[in-house]
Amino acid sequence: MRFLLFLAIVGLASGVAFSQAQTEYMSQTTRDRINFTNLNISNNATLFSIKGPAGNLIGHPYLDTTWQAGNVKFYNRLGVSLTTDSLAGVPVRLDLLAHEIEVRAGASNIKAVKATAVRYVDINNSFGTVSRYINAHEYQMDGQILPGFFEQLVTGKLDLLLYPSAYIRRANYNMALNTGSKDDELMKKQDWYVVREKQATKFSPGKKAILELMADKKEQVETFLKTEKPDLKSRAGLMSVFVYYNRL
Repeated sequence: MRFLLFLAIVGLASGVAFSQAQTEYMSQTTRDRINFTNLNISNNATLFSIKGPAGNLIGHPYLDTTWQAGNVKFYNRLGVSLTTDSLAGVPVRLDLLAHEIEVRAGASNIKAVKATAVRYVDINNSFGTVSRYINAHEYQMDGQILPGFFEQLVTGKLDLLLYPSAYIRRANYNMALNTGSKDDELMKKQDWYVVREKQATKFSPGKKAILELMADKKEQVETFLKTEKPDLKSRAGLMSVFVYYNRL
């Protein structure tokens, strides 16, 4: 009996030792394989992708990066002054994404003013004239509230406005296929608006839309379109129609 018990204890101890030895062997074998095996990874696009740097934000939020001379008219007076509510002849530029006007007071001294504090700003433009950007809150838009400014192109009984804005187009990188871009991109767009009696409405230029808009002078406007043939998709062409209508 004692002999059988002795054999059982010896067998159990041997099994534990073998198991430990096997585990140590497997661990060492695994380490050897990790350390020394040349693993050839296939170019499987559905599983692996090429690792690269993180994406960036490309582009700028400015209507024009160049500083232009401008006059800024504020809603409230500046500082402790009882009369001054404007700045004249200062370098300015419009940030379309943050809806701010930047004013450069020195080489490294740039002030940013929220659009909500500015009634309008007059800025030299690339056409050799001056553009007025007026706060969008000055107009009614059927409950819609636009941040920033409208550019006043033509004023009269029917105003023509241009609304510049910026937005971020997000990266479209596909990791599985390794296609697309990792970069976000700042994009610009411009929308047309017309104003009658302070009511601003989004407008898609075209002959039919023009004639409907100017229905009270339809015959004269239609004759103008036939004889002058303005490009209704261009800034200058569309402005010419509105200037003509407002003179009738």
